[in-house]
Amino acid sequence: MSPPTVSLVRCSDYASERVMDAVRQAVALLGGMEAFVQPGQKVLLKPNLVRGMEPNRAVTTHPTIVAAVARLVREAGGVPLIAESPGGPYSAPALRLAYRRSGMVRAAEEGGAELNYDTASSQVSHPEGQVLHRLDLIQPLLEADVVINLPKLKTHNLTVLTLGVKNLFGLVPGSLKISYHAKLVDREMFGEAMLDILTFARPTLTLMDAIVGMEGEGPSGGDPREIGAIVAGADCLAVDTVCAALVGVPPQDVLTTRLAVARGIITGRIEDIDMVGEDLASLVVPDFRGGIEAPIDPGLFPRPMRLLIQWLAPSPNGAENDSRGTSAMRLFTSGWMWRQLVARPQATKECIACSFCVKHCPVDAIEIIDGRALMDSKTCVRCYCCHELCPHDAISLSKPLLGRLLLPR
Repeated sequence: MSPPTVSLVRCSDYASERVMDAVRQAVALLGGMEAFVQPGQKVLLKPNLVRGMEPNRAVTTHPTIVAAVARLVREAGGVPLIAESPGGPYSAPALRLAYRRSGMVRAAEEGGAELNYDTASSQVSHPEGQVLHRLDLIQPLLEADVVINLPKLKTHNLTVLTLGVKNLFGLVPGSLKISYHAKLVDREMFGEAMLDILTFARPTLTLMDAIVGMEGEGPSGGDPREIGAIVAGADCLAVDTVCAALVGVPPQDVLTTRLAVARGIITGRIEDIDMVGEDLASLVVPDFRGGIEAPIDPGLFPRPMRLLIQWLAPSPNGAENDSRGTSAMRLFTSGWMWRQLVARPQATKECIACSFCVKHCPVDAIEIIDGRALMDSKTCVRCYCCHELCPHDAISLSKPLLGRLLLPR
């Protein structure tokens, strides 16, 4: 089997013509948009719109990227539709607000695309899924002939980086994401679920907005970081592999990539990817700042602790009488020690008690007390939905002293 091809193109800023040239070049290196879109096909463009925020915040896929891809789709004879389900309610008013704030209205106008306001969804069977055998997905995905994945390169507190695979979680409608987080408390299970969505959606092309990414407390509370690149490929996981290396993160440190390697659907090695365009080394970003993670993966622990965690972890065969300590692992991940190792969300002085986090906490761990959100650390499952979705950026993440000492990253 031939290695996956990934194109890497330099792009210094979001000037429309510069982005158009760079996107065109990135796709041309892969055979042109005609290799992915046939005349008359319905093409779903899936940006990252975790919530409606201005493009300069580096939280969402930049509208010039979306507009450029839409133009190429139209040139190939396709019919582009911009569709996403941001966090929070999946409703036409919520979509209008997200599209307006993120610049997608302008992207649609400039690129000749439609914006999706259909909030219907369906539950579909996914026999190939390893964790999710049934998926709740937005209707535009199920009606599309082609899916083009347009993620934003950012840090993420559960998966280390938000890349192409994680971006597809936006195909799960609105507040149903909360129930997914609630039943996928274990990071490994969450990562496997993301791969299940990938293997169902099967994006034809993934094109990463890595012109300005986000470092620190992503995916919505970090800081913009200039990277200066567009990365594209037919293989979403290959694009993710290159993007991780681009910001100095070992590709298999990204949860979804590591789990994909275990499934045997990618090697997770840069050497096994056919790179075209710019030399990767010329664009690597030094000192890219990671976020605060919520680790169950033993690889994220200091080396002396890994053996303990691996011993406590359940056996792969899931046997009922697990000699390797299923019960111990359950106690560890729900007990005092676990709470010292993982970051916990806290409302800052910017909190205005709007109750948005209360409504969207999957385990009802938040209440408003004395005009500020208060998180119950014993109930909280560290899904970080509150941090990700707070409309006022009023949720911070912090580790107890022991956690900072043992897991400084």
